[in-house]
Amino acid sequence: MTDVRILLAKNMKRCREILGISQMELAEKVGCSPTLIGKIEIMKRFPSADTLNLLAKALNIEPAGLFSKGGEPDALKTMKLQHDQKNILKKKILKAIDETL
Repeated sequence: MTDVRILLAKNMKRCREILGISQMELAEKVGCSPTLIGKIEIMKRFPSADTLNLLAKALNIEPAGLFSKGGEPDALKTMKLQHDQKNILKKKILKAIDETL
């Protein structure tokens, strides 16, 4: 049986990495301290239900997705795909602007 703290820490960090945001940026979106984010990710603290909901919203994932186990949950795959597509589009737009100037 997997500990929910491990699942939360792993999935929260993975979501942050996919989105390319730091603990500080996530803390700002959630309205908490970066220290709390760090402690959750190293399993020294467990967030309240309200904070879990805010974390999920800030990470663009359903709260249950924070506790998915086994590989990369579908929600994270979708998030990564959307993030990658956004970056590709952003690069194309910047290239088009650069070529126009």
